[in-house]
Amino acid sequence: MPRLAEAALPSFYAAAAREYDLAAERTGVVEVDLRFADRRVRLRFAGAELADALLGALAARRDDGGGEVDATIALWEARARPAGSLPFPWPVADVGPGGLVRGSDFSRVLAVHETYSDTVTLVDAAERAVLHRVPHCGAVPWWERAAPLRPALFWALGGEGRHLVHAGAVGDDRGGVLLAGARGSGKTTVALAALQHGLGFVADDYLLLHANEEPKAVSLYGTASISGAPDAQAKTVVDVTSLMPDSLRQSLPVRAVAVPRICGGRARLRHLSPAEALRAWAPTTVFQMPFDDGAALASLAAVVRRVPCFALDVGDDGAELADAVEQVLERTAQ
Repeated sequence: MPRLAEAALPSFYAAAAREYDLAAERTGVVEVDLRFADRRVRLRFAGAELADALLGALAARRDDGGGEVDATIALWEARARPAGSLPFPWPVADVGPGGLVRGSDFSRVLAVHETYSDTVTLVDAAERAVLHRVPHCGAVPWWERAAPLRPALFWALGGEGRHLVHAGAVGDDRGGVLLAGARGSGKTTVALAALQHGLGFVADDYLLLHANEEPKAVSLYGTASISGAPDAQAKTVVDVTSLMPDSLRQSLPVRAVAVPRICGGRARLRHLSPAEALRAWAPTTVFQMPFDDGAALASLAAVVRRVPCFALDVGDDGAELADAVEQVLERTAQ
């Protein structure tokens, strides 16, 4: 017999779709198209307030050209349904890493419940249709405003050799350096140092990876998040789109992978084996976004085998960090 979660997911998806329709009838629909390289996604917000809360980090990806889309995401607030929202039916024990509900069928319907924010994302994989519900706009946490809709975009944009991954990327016309590593490893520090010294910015924390014969890093968000005081609960979000729009890059071919590590002192660069790079990169991506049954792992492995890998000790001087990125680009530019 199928597990409860697996058996109940299609009916819960259908009930949530009806809830969205009721919310949209009450608030009206704000429709926004986004482009991520060759993929277009349509967001259908129930109400302008929710659109304002989630679109800031995606402003650089707006595409008003019209035409066919590859996926749709319907978004609404639970409070928008006058009779009360549909309760999330699964207990905490049924919610695994990344919020994925146990029993989700990767080829049909799956559910993600982000328990900290009580946000629910439902995916109809066959139809490339996504539902995304937040409790209300005022409850959208800072990290969701800085890098919104990660589970939804994972499915809307993903496919064979395409994955939303935990990584940053910077570079210029020579190509890009992909920054891989766990949270707190220094990806944002390196990305902002490179940005401040004239290099282009794709991402500091999350991007869409095309893992083909010439890997490519595609920008999702026009923001970067900086850690503050050790006891601070929120990071400072830098709006790169507004502050340095000319520095944004829609995408860059990946010429190398660099794995930063905050050490202090002088910045240092050394070669790294593909296996070492994969060990630093794979766990943080697979654990945070386990929405494809591990398919991303093969793509990450393919990338570190195709391009040179480096370890980058993150020192205290931003100019040295930018110079280290320059050195990588000089060594690997085609």
